[in-house]
Amino acid sequence: MKKIVFYIALSSIMSSIITIAAYKQYAKEESFLFPYTSSLAKTKWPSSNSSSLVSTTGFPDFTRVVSKTIHTVVNVKNYSKKYNNQFDPFDFFFGFPDDFGNSRGRKPQKNDIPGLHGSGVIISPDGYIVTNNHVIKDAEKIEITLSDQRTFKAKLIGTDSSTDIALLKINEKNLPFIYFSDSNKVQVGEWVLAIGNPFDLNSTVTAGIISAKNRSLGILRGETQSAIESFFQTDAAVNPGNSGGALINTNGELIGINTAISSASGNFIGYSFAAPSNLVAKVIQDIKKYGTVQRAYLGVKGMDLSKTEYLKAYNQETHQNIKSQQGFLIGEVFEKSGAADAGLKKGDIIKSIDEKPIQNVADLSFIVGIKYPGDKVKVNIIRNRQKKTFNVILKDLQGRTKIRTKEEIPPSELLGAIFEPLSQEYKRDFGIDYGIRIREIRTGRLNAIGLEEGDIILSINGKKMKKPNDVDRVLKKYSGDVTIKSMKQNGQVYIAGFEIN
Repeated sequence: MKKIVFYIALSSIMSSIITIAAYKQYAKEESFLFPYTSSLAKTKWPSSNSSSLVSTTGFPDFTRVVSKTIHTVVNVKNYSKKYNNQFDPFDFFFGFPDDFGNSRGRKPQKNDIPGLHGSGVIISPDGYIVTNNHVIKDAEKIEITLSDQRTFKAKLIGTDSSTDIALLKINEKNLPFIYFSDSNKVQVGEWVLAIGNPFDLNSTVTAGIISAKNRSLGILRGETQSAIESFFQTDAAVNPGNSGGALINTNGELIGINTAISSASGNFIGYSFAAPSNLVAKVIQDIKKYGTVQRAYLGVKGMDLSKTEYLKAYNQETHQNIKSQQGFLIGEVFEKSGAADAGLKKGDIIKSIDEKPIQNVADLSFIVGIKYPGDKVKVNIIRNRQKKTFNVILKDLQGRTKIRTKEEIPPSELLGAIFEPLSQEYKRDFGIDYGIRIREIRTGRLNAIGLEEGDIILSINGKKMKKPNDVDRVLKKYSGDVTIKSMKQNGQVYIAGFEIN
């Protein structure tokens, strides 16, 4: 009997040791996750139903949550020549140029060019900052001001115009930072706080609730046809300058990046929109690890079945009688895509992906947008009033089904452009005998610094460009500052730079 008790005790001790060792290894692996998630947080702040959120007067009290998070939000200043002599009305949506209504007759000095103000969120103690792509677009210099008024020059690590997200880095340690929360758990009606720098007023906090989820506004489609829009809608006041700032829950965790407001005047009138944290996390993880976003595509184009006017036109054109409902109607299946390989067809109605309901295009773009090439998804559809299920292997735009490392991605692809040799006609018209022309531009570094299709790249880091593969020859295995000298289609020479790791 004593032996039995001894072996039971020994078994329990060994089991405990193994469990503790496994947990330590798991925790060690978890510590390398980027960005930091709320599951790693040592301290949990009050939840949304906690009595500590209610003051003695019976009203909500967010002071404790704000004190833990307000120092993680920074001011982002974009210095760009592009805003020196012109004012873009679209800037009302995102921020004001420095000299708008406040020039005071001061002339810009060198490296002191009027730009845009926005916000950013510190997401790691070693200085990684997430903001909106439109906040830093075309920047020649990016300046970060912390809540304690210390100022740093930021490096642009990478951007993604499809989600309007950018990742920056400053050289500083032991910074306050924010944990990410699972945005899939966010509920309509829950309290949220928006922290940012509206009108360049630092460290401003507003409160509201989640008004709606999965909103698609169409505001990013001007940047790219592969836009992913699945915004949180909130009534927390957000104004120009708030873009790139934090939308947090009452645990003090990041649930979104404030991106846009709905307003004819450019000022807040009741609605604002934020990119969900799960999508943001996927984008910045890819940028940091691979240098570019590893995006997967289903390979279909179509429309929401909630759009009654479009549905009516479709029914008239196809002589059908499809009723308005939740779901996504496939209007086109792209050749050699995952959808085509699996057997999806025009006219199919997608009802769910991986058992997650598809109510509209925002649902579809978000669910696929956080996947990787090679991921398998289960797509439930209705075809000729019959339910069918297809297993689809997602691909990237080039038809690949594997994630590529930084070493496998050529520099020209990271720049986000396809180049072509300069024709004799172009050389004659512009009076040059070297250069390569941007035939096509996508999400990437060149798009972020303001280059466009048709622009001519004259040199990279002082090396003349004469043929397209010169880009990869100069930048392959290169790390550090990159200087691009280009010529716009009007003949103006344009110099801009960025850093690659």
